[in-house]
Amino acid sequence: MKRLASGTIALAFGALFVGAASVRAQQAAAPAAAQQQDARPTIAILDFDVGAAIGQPAADLEALRRGLAAMTISELAVNPAVRVVERTQIQQILQEQDLAKSDRVDQATALRVGRLLNAHYMVTGTLFAIHNDFRIAARMFNVETSQIIKTDEVRGKLDDVFDLASRLAGDLMRDANLPPLERHVMEQHRQGGTPPTQAVMAFSRAVLYADRGDKQQAIEQYRRALSAFPNYTQAKTDCNRLQDGACP
Repeated sequence: MKRLASGTIALAFGALFVGAASVRAQQAAAPAAAQQQDARPTIAILDFDVGAAIGQPAADLEALRRGLAAMTISELAVNPAVRVVERTQIQQILQEQDLAKSDRVDQATALRVGRLLNAHYMVTGTLFAIHNDFRIAARMFNVETSQIIKTDEVRGKLDDVFDLASRLAGDLMRDANLPPLERHVMEQHRQGGTPPTQAVMAFSRAVLYADRGDKQQAIEQYRRALSAFPNYTQAKTDCNRLQDGACP
């Protein structure tokens, strides 16, 4: 009788173990299945490199190369015809591949990261800052063929850096043969206005601190960005994602 009871208990535990393993497998497979069902093209954007830099503090450009990538991702994500990989996902892959500390990622590595992210297109870019003159040179790769689809360049003043990110996002949409944003979507997206450079720099520093794991400094910079530009939706969203209610 005791043997029968022991056997029954063992079977019960075995069934529970198998059931739990099955649930975990289904949970892990769910995001991949959802992604496969999403027929939209997928774009991933790596943090930009820093090329020539004259007259600008190195610390500002180190922050801006990350902030600009985050802003371009946000601008692209407004288009419902594309799936844009979130920057947190990209950072996770880079950390897993021991690439998070590298300032530059070569083409072969970028394509490898793109495949791990199941992206159709991978974007890399380089910043050039000569005093107040600013330039972003970007390249879009087809991850499957490893070919460069297009190179884009936007130029302007550092004071107009947010608009440059927006222009770059528009160029990338065209490169990926995406339909342009409908007028009402664009107007709604722009109704809050354009963040000034002071707010953009604070946002970029927040992204840098968040990458370094310094949550409190990141939140402080997000708050500074919002103080300079209260309608800065991306700063508020990213701040509260870092700590719920930190930027009400």
